[in-house]
Amino acid sequence: MAYDFGFADAVHGSLVQQRHQEIIANNLANVNTPGYKADRLLFNDVMGRRVYSVMEQGSMDVTNEALDLGISGDGFFQVRTRNGIRITRAGNFQMSADGTLMTSAGDPVLGPGGTTVAMNPQGGRPHVDDQGGVYQNNELVGQISVVEVVDPNSLEKEGFNMFSAKGGGAPVTRPAQDYSLVQGALEMSNANVVREMVGMVDSYRGFESYQKAINVMQEIDQKAAAQVGRVG
Repeated sequence: MAYDFGFADAVHGSLVQQRHQEIIANNLANVNTPGYKADRLLFNDVMGRRVYSVMEQGSMDVTNEALDLGISGDGFFQVRTRNGIRITRAGNFQMSADGTLMTSAGDPVLGPGGTTVAMNPQGGRPHVDDQGGVYQNNELVGQISVVEVVDPNSLEKEGFNMFSAKGGGAPVTRPAQDYSLVQGALEMSNANVVREMVGMVDSYRGFESYQKAINVMQEIDQKAAAQVGRVG
């Protein structure tokens, strides 16, 4: 019985380390993705596990692009996608042909009440103040919403650097209070290359250890089977 549990634990541990390596590899692939939040594998006392995102602030990279916006402090941008309203920290925006503020994936960025942010394509370089007011020729033409999540534990990642509520709904949010927008800059990924590489090495060593344990137990099985055969 103890042997069976040991074999099961080794297989489980091997699968956990494989999953850990997948998460680390994804973090490494996104070290240059604006607003990306690194994932971690959380273990509990009964060998359970879940993935969570680290919400620490990433560094600001100055781009001097008018529609690159970084959030300093708490908060998210709201975006209307084909799956519904989602939130993101990625502020690499663009202007559509009709002047709508869009994400790099082509989804409209939202203002208060779910309105879109409309600019004049011929109105010159927009200025965005630290609270999200959008100006052209010194005239307020729109407002970008920055929101905070009522329950951060309710979030899960979607594609295109978006977050939804668990189960795929829109996150429950309220207006953010402790933030400022930085125009001409992007918050970069908070994934740290050195930390991820160290984690990858440690995880690979753990995987190898479990694999060796599995091989040893399989060899014991084979020897025991052979001995039973000789006795019979």
